Amino acid sequence: MGAGIWRMAWRNIGRSPRRTGIVVTAVSVGLAGVLLAMAVNYGMVFQMIENAIATELGHLQIHGAGFERKPGIEIRIEDGERLASGTLSGLPGLEAWAPRVRSQGLVFSPRANVGVQVVGIDPAREAHVSVLADSIVSGAYLDGQRRKLLLGEKLASRLHVEVGDKLVLSVQDVRGEMTGEAFRVGGLFRTASRELDRGSVFLRIDEGKQLFGLGEAISELVVIADQRRHLDDLKREIEAKLSGDFEVRTWEEIQPLLVYFVDLFDQMGWFVYGAVFVAMAFGIANVLLMSVYERIREIGILMAIGMGPRRLVVGIVIESLLLTLLGVGIGLAVGVLSVWLLRDGIDLSRWAEGLTAYGIGTKIVPVIRSKDLILPTLVAVAIAVFASLWPALRAVRIRPADAVRHV
Repeated sequence: MGAGIWRMAWRNIGRSPRRTGIVVTAVSVGLAGVLLAMAVNYGMVFQMIENAIATELGHLQIHGAGFERKPGIEIRIEDGERLASGTLSGLPGLEAWAPRVRSQGLVFSPRANVGVQVVGIDPAREAHVSVLADSIVSGAYLDGQRRKLLLGEKLASRLHVEVGDKLVLSVQDVRGEMTGEAFRVGGLFRTASRELDRGSVFLRIDEGKQLFGLGEAISELVVIADQRRHLDDLKREIEAKLSGDFEVRTWEEIQPLLVYFVDLFDQMGWFVYGAVFVAMAFGIANVLLMSVYERIREIGILMAIGMGPRRLVVGIVIESLLLTLLGVGIGLAVGVLSVWLLRDGIDLSRWAEGLTAYGIGTKIVPVIRSKDLILPTLVAVAIAVFASLWPALRAVRIRPADAVRHV
């Protein structure tokens, strides 16, 4: 009996190929377009997150207590590198860590001066927690170099300097006194972060400690986990092993705005899919109403020979589901195929300046998550059932005696 209803519903869909084809095409094209648009948007957001993690954030950062409220060398981790070696090395789930010294300063060239973020790094360890070493476009990384600075290309342009030119770096040390030293430009880098490229200089961590008068203290430890989904577990393990007052924060806690962007696009996804499927509901309802009208005589005969209202309603609902799922299946297939064809990324280099302002690279790779396929399918099923109710109610109100006389 059940198989018969499904066969009847499938046959009814095929009675008007043109009308069915229009609805299925509208559903599939609309869904494929929305899926591709959402994949591109998610690709941009996820790239912002990946770039932020790869340039500065890391997966976790460890600071002295109070650093979040007052970032600077006043709040520091005493003997931080030795502490990290004893606490972090060999910790399960941890892939790499690196120490940093961080504060504000002024950099002077013969033609300009700019306020900058001064970051002291361990060149070997930093190469495992950020993309700085791979972002050098001129000159060389800090390995083996002394009295050298790394600058972003945009900062070098503001200072009117090139690799090899002399700069003076002036900072306020831990005693509150102004101090400065001369360096040369060792290399220029280019990243997806305009803020980093325009306003940061990097030097060796031992020279940074000496410049700020920190001794063996550091500003922060940056941690990379082997799997991001285990980040909260790693954070708890680090907090349990550290003794004293420390702040251990994930990238989500350091930059909640990035998490907000993901949540915002999730909410937009519900809204966009809802808009598409509401429009789809009217098309499906219209097709089913026309189908019911064309089959009034047939429906009357079926009811006269014993088909109950329940089976009639179920048949129309199944017809709506088949029509909807056909369009959704084609739409998802076209959307996934489109994303796969763009797997090498969309080149947006002509808008590079605007994109780097938001930490987005010049090539966007669309991203589809599993729930981006499940969500429209669930919404489609709900809409299909809802859209079939009106035609079904119209059908069960048909009187068999009047229907068999219908021409």
